[in-house]
Formats: sequence, C-alpha cells, structure tokens
Amino acid sequence: MKNDLKHKLYMGFRGFMMRIPPLLSEKGAKKGEKGAKANADCLSKEERRVHHFIVKKMAVVKGPITPELISNELNISNETVHEIINKLENLKTFIYRSDGKGINWAYPLSLEDTGFKMIASSGEQFFAA
Repeated sequence: MKNDLKHKLYMGFRGFMMRIPPLLSEKGAKKGEKGAKANADCLSKEERRVHHFIVKKMAVVKGPITPELISNELNISNETVHEIINKLENLKTFIYRSDGKGINWAYPLSLEDTGFKMIASSGEQFFAA
C-alpha cells in the first residue's frame, strides 16, 4: 500500500488537515498501538479468520458483507457468526456496520469515502478505515 505521510500524523478539522506535533503523535500512537494489540490478543483463531475473510471479501465484492455470506462461505453457524461479528464490532477496532446489518468498515478498509485513498500494489484502490 502506498503511504505518502512519511510517519507524520494529521488530524482533520473543519475541512483542513492539521499536523499533530511529533511529541503528541508519538504518545498517541503508542497508546493506540497498546490498545489495538490488547484487542488483537483477545481474538480466537476463528475470530481472526472471520475478520480476515471480511477484509478480503470487501476488497473483491466492494459492498457490505453480511453475516449470511460469512456463514455460508466459511461454513460456520449463523449464530456463531453473529456472536463473532458482535464481539469484533464491540471492540471498536475491527469492524463497523453503519446500518446494523452489512459490514461496511473492516480495518483497514472502508467502503465509504473517508477521504483517504489506499492503493494496493496490484493497483486496486480502497478507502482507509
């Protein structure tokens, strides 16, 4: 993926991008990394498998991913898929459903225009979550 920010952190405010001073951005990044790592460490292999499937499928389908699709393609019961999706969403790190049904945001991809475009080495373009 292409990254032109060169390890600088920016924050959007009223339509403008403002650079966060390095001292604050490093502190915030370490705190965020610690929280994300803690969330990732609490996932089972099956939960990771579901998250990875969602991200890969979003890149191909370019549309919201439903629990039924996950259940059918991964051969996991609908009830288990719903439990996993709820856990991933409640962690506020991995997925989000804006309509409460289909998943339209799965770290690191978003189906909605976030204003931050990512370009894969294969040339595919996505919005960053």
